[in-house]
Amino acid sequence: MKKSNLFIILIVAIVAVTIFNFLTIGESSEDYIERIEQERKDKNGFMLSSSSPLLEEEKPEFKGLNYFPVNPDYKVTARLEKTANKQPIFIESTTGEQLKYIPFARATFELQGSEHTVMLYQDWEENDPNKLSLMFADETSAGETYGGGRYIDVMYRNTNSVVIDFNNAYNPYCHYNPEYSCPIPPRQNMLDIPIEAGEKNYKNY
Repeated sequence: MKKSNLFIILIVAIVAVTIFNFLTIGESSEDYIERIEQERKDKNGFMLSSSSPLLEEEKPEFKGLNYFPVNPDYKVTARLEKTANKQPIFIESTTGEQLKYIPFARATFELQGSEHTVMLYQDWEENDPNKLSLMFADETSAGETYGGGRYIDVMYRNTNSVVIDFNNAYNPYCHYNPEYSCPIPPRQNMLDIPIEAGEKNYKNY
């Protein structure tokens, strides 16, 4: 996605949330659900701010973002297999641009009784070497969720595994405003299961 001050503000907030997740591994399911729900309320407040991607004419009618209920089962630990040759590639965006990313590692996890593997990427322009991006689509895409896929920010801690929390899956800015350019999830990140977690469609287009 294009870098802009608006985008950076949201990403900083999401990264902070992700880091906090690592500091609260021992929290109870009740505390975990309460925390995620509070983060969603906070994001609703952000969507009405001057930094929001929402069109100004839509803000007066904004009633909040739509989410699946928080489900701890969608917080998974994935084992990593780092790519041997981290040469940058170009991923097509929703506006036809070619955005530069580095394939960092394959992440394999179990969910809904089967094993799945996705590729985690580093944004070429990202300053934090530990911040990875999971761009994915699933069987809810173009139905209950945005057809262009959703994103999750993943923090790498120099180990052979990472936590992927699908409850934190969020829509790219282009879902709210077509002026934004968002990377389209690569084919290898098309999951053949419904991920009923995280953010739903903001509107049914």
